Amino acid sequence: MIETKRILPTGKSSMSILTALVAAVALCCLVGAATLAAPARAVPKAPSGFLGIVPQEGLNRLDTQRMKRGKVKSVRVAVGWDLIQPRSAEKYEWGALDETIRVAAREGVRIMPTLYATPAWMSKRTTNLPVANGNQLDKWRKFVKAAVQRYGSDGEFWEEPHQVQSKLPKTPVREWQIWNEANFHYFATPVSPAKYGRLLDASARVIHNNDPKAEVVVSGLFARPKGSKRQAMDATDFVRKLARYSKKSSVDSLALHPYAKDTSTLKQIMKQFRRAAIDAGFRSKSIQVTEIGWGSGPATNSFLKGSKGAQARQLSSAFEYLIKDRRKLRLKNVYWFAWQDTDPKGVNCSFCYTIGLIEWHKGKKLVAKPAWRKFVKFTRGRP
Repeated sequence: MIETKRILPTGKSSMSILTALVAAVALCCLVGAATLAAPARAVPKAPSGFLGIVPQEGLNRLDTQRMKRGKVKSVRVAVGWDLIQPRSAEKYEWGALDETIRVAAREGVRIMPTLYATPAWMSKRTTNLPVANGNQLDKWRKFVKAAVQRYGSDGEFWEEPHQVQSKLPKTPVREWQIWNEANFHYFATPVSPAKYGRLLDASARVIHNNDPKAEVVVSGLFARPKGSKRQAMDATDFVRKLARYSKKSSVDSLALHPYAKDTSTLKQIMKQFRRAAIDAGFRSKSIQVTEIGWGSGPATNSFLKGSKGAQARQLSSAFEYLIKDRRKLRLKNVYWFAWQDTDPKGVNCSFCYTIGLIEWHKGKKLVAKPAWRKFVKFTRGRP
């Protein structure tokens, strides 16, 4: 353009020539810009029901209505044995879980319960697996049986007059997850594949006998926890050892919590776990990611991304990979933890208070974060 002025002719026609030349140059610039601009990348569509959500707290109808709008079909819910039978083995308190099942079923959202937490009348710690003796294991079996008979395919909950009269859609529990992060001392002390294998076999027998349509999901294993051997064991080591102490028939799906600093690390974790599953004889078993997530808070650790926008970009990056490679990994489901942020004063973990797809509010208002809008692009739902 600097040299153009010097070669332009003078006279009456110079303005028309100049106009034509400027138009030509402008056209070239537009073509060049279009050529250089990166094409918009299409977001891969997740199979129906592939992406689920884990709430940190209870669910209400507003939550499940919003989930339905976003085409979320499955929610993983923590069910503490210590809360269902807080006082003794003689009485069950289903009230809170009934309400969760009800508001989910009303919107066609299926619940996957995670059964865990030993009650105080049996153990000093909720993290002690109930396998120390026959009496403990028997009480656990009765609890699992009661849960299946209440919410399973022929569950009594679905036949109660209130549910029938209100025409509640029958949405029985199809999958039962046994314990949470059995390879980490936050939920299991001591960490023991042998003890967990005993619990898993006992649970699977009860579940399959009482609901042949139901499936058993292994505890979601924290990918790379830190601690001594009694406190923490990598998911890959745990699943290899678990194969020695449990029956293959007790496992319908393995589960993993691949918390990672970024998608590159996530890929390593997923590939290593799939290899470990094959080595352990679980080649034909599917894998479920029953927790994964990153917070939007200040980047003080690997799981906090520093902003809401960065959280959304990390969700998008991780989901693109998991959807693309789901067949290689035999990946059945991916659950984002968590649905909503929590009160910073009562954090569940160092990054949990900003890990939600929805902002934290004391009231009923649900304010979507950019991560939720990214999430529904994969489900083809509406935010």
